[in-house]
Amino acid sequence: MRNIIYIFIAVVFLSCNREKPDFLGGSLNDQFGELLVLDSLTSSTSDFNFSTVSPRFFEAQWSKNLNWQLDVVGVQSGATKSFTGFSSKLDIDNTSWNGSANDFPSFLTESCVATLVLSDNINTITMSTVVSITELKPLQDNLMLVADFEEGMPANTIKFVQQGESMTFNIESGQAANGTSYYAMGGIVNWDYYLGSIKVPVETEEYTNVSPLLLYFNMAVIGGALGEVPANQFMKIYLREDDGERYSYELNPVNWDTWRLVSIPYSEFVLESDAANNTKDPGTINQIEIMSLSCPSGPGTIVGGGTACPENMGLQVKTDIDFIAFSTNESYQP
Repeated sequence: MRNIIYIFIAVVFLSCNREKPDFLGGSLNDQFGELLVLDSLTSSTSDFNFSTVSPRFFEAQWSKNLNWQLDVVGVQSGATKSFTGFSSKLDIDNTSWNGSANDFPSFLTESCVATLVLSDNINTITMSTVVSITELKPLQDNLMLVADFEEGMPANTIKFVQQGESMTFNIESGQAANGTSYYAMGGIVNWDYYLGSIKVPVETEEYTNVSPLLLYFNMAVIGGALGEVPANQFMKIYLREDDGERYSYELNPVNWDTWRLVSIPYSEFVLESDAANNTKDPGTINQIEIMSLSCPSGPGTIVGGGTACPENMGLQVKTDIDFIAFSTNESYQP
């Protein structure tokens, strides 16, 4: 009789444990069920107007929970927005879109191809749909746009270009980080690290009460493919204040060949001048200077001393920039 009672208790215990859905590592359907599309990929609307506050999202449904990825790519800009998750459907909760991109480049008013990839251990299913961006997202709050080069250079900008070969310090049109224009900085100078720079005047009184921890300097930067540009090309950014203090940040190396957001809190800039009060004051920044630099190939004497980099012989520096802006509390969202 006692053995019968023990058996009964054991059966009850096991039965209770089996009611827990994670006991076998997830649903049997998720692990072994066939992957079927129940509803194909669609968008909440064919035209995405990001200037208005309204839901814009994608929808689809399939037969079991799995990891998925949805990529939206601008046909003209090449901008990309990605969504990922683990579920059996797309809806407003997991694909709501405000018009931002993963990184630069930003989207234009353009057609976009949205591609959904579903994959389990056996099958991969791909679905696509097309949407049109009719209006871009507004700039985020507390953003000061300094230069986007769409209407030329900012007023009173000072440009310096070193003597060299194939020097390019001009506004160019084409695959920009934002819009259709950007500022190209590069060339070949085999006797000096310094190729050239631009100095852009700014007025930042509105940031008088902002902490340096919460003021961000934002800029889009692109280099070039390794083997075509020097591997050790770099940039230096200076922010000058009314009291004469100059704070710097070195971006070294610039070794990527797609547009990338560089966003730096002012607190990470370092003093590189005689100190006045040695205190960063975001409300008194009056100038931004952006320098293009690279180890020169030689031969001969290098200005400022240092060792030449003969491996850079014939390689053209490329340190192009776009969309210079300040933001507070957070980085710019391309």
